[in-house]
Amino acid sequence: MLLYICCMKKIFVLLLIPFFLFSQNDKIVDDQQNIFAVFYNVENLFDTIDNPITNDNEFLPTSEKKWDSYKYDYKLNQLEKVFKKIVESKNQKNFPDIIGLCEVENKLVITDLLKKPFFKNNNYTIVHKESPDSRGIDCAILVSKKYQILKTDFIAINNPNESRKTRDIVYCRLRLEDQIVNVFVNHWPSRWGGQEASNYKRVFVSKVLRKYINQYTSKSDFNLIMGDFNDYPSNESLSEFLVKSDLTNLMSKPQVSGRGSYNYRGNWNWLDQIIVSSDISNFELISFGSYENEFMMYTNKKGETYPSRSFGGNNWYGGFSDHLPIYLKMRLK
Repeated sequence: MLLYICCMKKIFVLLLIPFFLFSQNDKIVDDQQNIFAVFYNVENLFDTIDNPITNDNEFLPTSEKKWDSYKYDYKLNQLEKVFKKIVESKNQKNFPDIIGLCEVENKLVITDLLKKPFFKNNNYTIVHKESPDSRGIDCAILVSKKYQILKTDFIAINNPNESRKTRDIVYCRLRLEDQIVNVFVNHWPSRWGGQEASNYKRVFVSKVLRKYINQYTSKSDFNLIMGDFNDYPSNESLSEFLVKSDLTNLMSKPQVSGRGSYNYRGNWNWLDQIIVSSDISNFELISFGSYENEFMMYTNKKGETYPSRSFGGNNWYGGFSDHLPIYLKMRLK
C-alpha cells in the first residue's frame, strides 16, 4: 500500500510539471509583452548641494526652507512609497517598464531614488541631460532593459520671444520585439502670470514637438507622449496644435481612471497627460489614468482633497508631490 501511494505521488508530481512550466512561460511572455508606463511630477526633487550655475538656492540647508539631508531622504522615502503602491495596485507588483519624471534637479537625485529598497535589483537605464532651465529642474526617462534603446535626444525649446529658458523634451526611440516605441517626456512652461498671458509659451513648445514627430517618426511607430503640460486637454496647445488625427489624448477618453492629476482651487483636471498614437492595432489598452491613494492626500478645512505636497511656500508639510502620478498599461499583441 505504501509503495502504491509513493508511486501515485510521483505520477501526480510528473503530471503537474507541464502545468507549472506552462504557467511560468506564460508569465514570462506576459511580462515581456505588457507595457506599464508611469509619469510623475515629483515636485522639486533637489539635492542639498549648491549648483553655482543654476538658481537652486531655495533648496539648500541655509535657505528659508532649510532643505537638509533629513528632508531630502524623507522625500525620497515618500516617493518610493508611491511607486511601491502604484505597482501593487496596477501592475502585479512588477516595476514600471518606462518611468517619466519631471522636476528632478539632476541625475544624482534619480540615482538616489533608485537606491531605495523598493528599487533594489532594478534594471533601468537613465536617460537624462542637464537642461537650460534657470532653476535647474529637468525631465528624465527610466527605461527597462527589456527594451533596446535605438536613439535618445533632448529637444531644445528655443523660443525667440522668451528670454527665460525652459526644459528640454526628453526623447527615446525604443524597440520591443518588432515594434518601435517613441517616448517623449515633457514639462511645458508654467502658467505663471496667468494661463492667457503665458499661453504662447506652451503653444510654441507644442509646435516644436509636433514638428519633431512629423520629421523623425514613422506611421508604423507607436508614439507615447507623457508629461506635465501645464495645460488641460481642451487648451489650444494640445487640442489644436499637438493632438491631430494621428494622436489620441487618453485623458480625454471616457475610460480614463481618476478625477484628474492636479487640483487647482478645488477643481480637479489633467495637467499631466498621456497621449498615444491613434492607431493601436498592435496594442491592447488595458487601463490608464491617475493613481490616487488615501495616504497621498490632504483634506483642507473646506473638505477639499488635494495631493499632499512637500512644501507650501517655505512650510514643509512632508508630503509627496502637488501632482498625482499618471499611468498607462497596455499589451503588445
